[in-house]
Amino acid sequence: MDLTMPHPGISDDFNDASQLFQAIMDNMGDSVYFKDRQCRLMRVSRRLANSLGYENPEDLIGKTDTDLFGQEFGEKTRLEEMRIMETGQPIIGLVECFNRPDGTKNWTSSTKHPLRKKNGEIYGLFGITREINELKQIENDLQFLATHDVLTSLPNRFLLFDRLDQAIFRAQRYGTMIAVLFIDLDNFKKINDTCGHAAGDLLLVQIAGILQKHVRELDTVARIGGDEFVILMESIKTQDEVVQIADRIVRDINKGIDLYPTKPEVTVSIGISLYPHHGTTSNRLLGSADDAMYQAKKNKNTYEVFSMIGDDLHKN
Repeated sequence: MDLTMPHPGISDDFNDASQLFQAIMDNMGDSVYFKDRQCRLMRVSRRLANSLGYENPEDLIGKTDTDLFGQEFGEKTRLEEMRIMETGQPIIGLVECFNRPDGTKNWTSSTKHPLRKKNGEIYGLFGITREINELKQIENDLQFLATHDVLTSLPNRFLLFDRLDQAIFRAQRYGTMIAVLFIDLDNFKKINDTCGHAAGDLLLVQIAGILQKHVRELDTVARIGGDEFVILMESIKTQDEVVQIADRIVRDINKGIDLYPTKPEVTVSIGISLYPHHGTTSNRLLGSADDAMYQAKKNKNTYEVFSMIGDDLHKN
């Protein structure tokens, strides 16, 4: 139906195109706007005005995205919109993010089409923008769940291997050393059986906090399953630096962890491997640290550095 032409048999109220257009602009859930060839706003919906902190849509007339969102964002959208008006090619579902005045991020999906006169000349564009913050949050949550341990919020095995691969690449490029510490709780099953699984979960969370306390911001602490944790340390200068950290972790955890109303004896065994001395791939380094951990398990409550002697279990 052409809203610009009256139609017989239809109420005059519905033949008023401007009235219908204004109803759309005032009540759409998405933000609607029209811009001229200079990318200035010529008409905006009430939704858009309110989302930007304006009560009256008329207050936005003549403003550009630079006026509203700053130079960097405004220049980026200006170039995109100039391309639309010069080529006549629309943009469909463009995902963007800008900072609100209160500092929070606002994610949107926009579709922009050129506006044409009857002779085909382009005189501006119109856009429809939908906020997708909830969808973006769901996406971020799913990404987090895919790469992190649910109980401790530490990186999981998948993310650990990704970071280890990247660390090896940087170490090869800059000639630096990497350390991998494989950490396993001693007698964790006994604690679970005597104190309950809820207490066991709380213990794992507290162990995660202790491990994070002993490493630098650039290091990674991961939980790779059960009571097994791994620490990845980059830019290590000496083996002694790593040994000192392992020693502090063993002593700190050995002090005991309060799981009210009990305080079970908690100890850990730690295996250490170093790049490039004990492997040059992620699998080899983790396997070497795992072997060293099992050596430490023989005595418990201690750490061992991987020894190449008699090693024929792993290959680079």
